Amino acid sequence: MHATPAARAVERGVDYIEANLSEPLQLSAIAEAACMSRFHFARMFREQTGLSPMEYLRMRRIERARQLLRADGQRIGQIASELGFYDQSHFVRWFRRSLGCTPSAYLQDARADRPCQ
Repeated sequence: MHATPAARAVERGVDYIEANLSEPLQLSAIAEAACMSRFHFARMFREQTGLSPMEYLRMRRIERARQLLRADGQRIGQIASELGFYDQSHFVRWFRRSLGCTPSAYLQDARADRPCQ
């Protein structure tokens, strides 16, 4: 079965996001990588994934932050910078919105082998 043009465009956008997680990305750059207008790409992306491109980007950055917190022992500010957040407080705010706890609490809970409360 062949992927539709919309599915291929969304895949190109996802590939671009994955390759540039640490960069400050804008919808226009992601849409350009997918060879679509911003409006059309955002609509197709939501239809294909159920998320806006920027929601997907934040989700992937938070997933990567969780990996880095558990594995590398990096400081929270370093992780925020590495993943393209404006600053540490911006990162902490999105982390809390996504997981219901701060990165510090997540790290403590991960070390104690219990889920973030």
